[in-house]
Amino acid sequence: MIAAILAAGRGKRMRPLTETRLKGSLPFHNKPLLLWLVEQLLSSGVVSRVVLVITPWQEAAMRSLFASTAFSADVLFTVQDPPKGTADAVAQVEPFVASDQRQLLVLNGDILADLPAVLPRLFVQQTALHAKAVLAVFPGTGSRYGLLQLAADGTVLSIKEKQQLAAIATESGYINAGIYLFDRAIFDAIRQTPLSERGEYELTDAITLLGKEGPIGATIIDAWMSLENPLDLLKAQSYFKATVEDELRCMQFHSGGEIGFKAADELFFDAETTIEFSSITIRGPVLLGKGTVVEPGAILGPAVFLGKDCTLGAGVKLAHCLLLDGCRLEAGCTVRNLVAGEEVLIGAQTKIGPPIPPTADAARAPLDPPSQLEELVLIGAKSVIGSKMTLPQGTKLSAYAVHTRDLKEEPPD
Repeated sequence: MIAAILAAGRGKRMRPLTETRLKGSLPFHNKPLLLWLVEQLLSSGVVSRVVLVITPWQEAAMRSLFASTAFSADVLFTVQDPPKGTADAVAQVEPFVASDQRQLLVLNGDILADLPAVLPRLFVQQTALHAKAVLAVFPGTGSRYGLLQLAADGTVLSIKEKQQLAAIATESGYINAGIYLFDRAIFDAIRQTPLSERGEYELTDAITLLGKEGPIGATIIDAWMSLENPLDLLKAQSYFKATVEDELRCMQFHSGGEIGFKAADELFFDAETTIEFSSITIRGPVLLGKGTVVEPGAILGPAVFLGKDCTLGAGVKLAHCLLLDGCRLEAGCTVRNLVAGEEVLIGAQTKIGPPIPPTADAARAPLDPPSQLEELVLIGAKSVIGSKMTLPQGTKLSAYAVHTRDLKEEPPD
C-alpha cells in the first residue's frame, strides 16, 4: 500500500539549524530523519511505496537526499504549491492511490515512533471498530498539541485543536501523534472541508467530516516524539536507543603516553555505561559519528551526540550536546547544552552554556539536562567562535556567524 509523509514545512522553529538544510535532513542518530522514517515504513511489510508531499523550494534537495539510497525507486514526490494546509497536503496524494486501494497511511514528517510495532495496531483497530480512520495517540496534555478524548474501546469522542491552547493547556487526554490510517473516503471529506480561521484546509476538520460516515478510532502507542525545535531534537537522541556496532571494535587508538582515539565507525555508549581509559572519561549516552577524533583528557557525557568527522581537542568537556557533521572544538573547551549545525569551529578555552565540573570525578555528579529551549545555546552551521569566549545559555547565533567577543547573561528584570 501507499504511505504519505507530510514534509512541506519550512522548519522555522528549528532555526538556526534549518538555515542551511532541510528540516527532514536533520539527524536522528546520525541518519536524516526522513530517511529513517521511510526505512521504517518500507521495512514494515505493509508499505510498498512512500509519497513525500513537499513544496517547490524543497524539491531539488529532497530528490538529492534520497537519490543514493537503496530504496530510491520506492520513494515518490508530489509538490504542494501553494501550501494550503494539512488536508490539502493529503489531497495531493490521491493520484498515487490505485482505485482499488481502500486504505492510505499518512504520517507527519517530524515524528519518531516504532512504526513496525505501531502500524499493525492501526489495522487491528480499524477492523475492530469498522473505522473510517484510526489515529495513533500518546498520553499527555494539550499544552503543545491537539488533544483527543477516547471511549473505552478506542473510539474518538472529541478532538480539540492546539489553537484552543487556553482551554486545554492543563487538560489531560491523548495527543495526536501524527500517524493516520485512512479509508480512501478521506479524499471526499477533504473536498468538503471548508477553510479554517487560519485560511487553511485542516486535516482535523476533514477527519471530523469523515466521522459522519463512520467511527473514528485511535490506538495508544508507547513511545513517540514530535521534533519541533532544537531541544526536541537533542532529547530525541536519548529517548530512542541507538543501534550501532560494539564500541571497542570501532575505536582506533593513537598518540603516545596519553591515548586518544578515532571512531572507525558509528560508536555508541549507552546510558548505563561509564568508562575511563587513559585520561578520557565517557558517560553514556554518547554517540560518536564515523571519523570523529577524541584527543586525550576529554570528558564526554552524559547525552553527547556527535556527527561524522568531528574533532575534539585535548581536555574538551561536553555534556548535553548535539553537534552535526564536521564540527571542531579546540583544546580546553567546556561546552554544555549546545546544539550546533555542521562544520562549526569553536576556539580553544571557550566556555559555552552552564559550567561543567572541572574533573572526571566531579563529572560523575548529576548534570541536569536542559528542560526549556531558552536553556540551550544554538549555533548555526559553518560558524566560527573565537578562543577564550563565553557564550551563556540562551545564546542563538545564525549560520555563518563569526563571533569573537564574550556574550554576557542578561540581568533579571
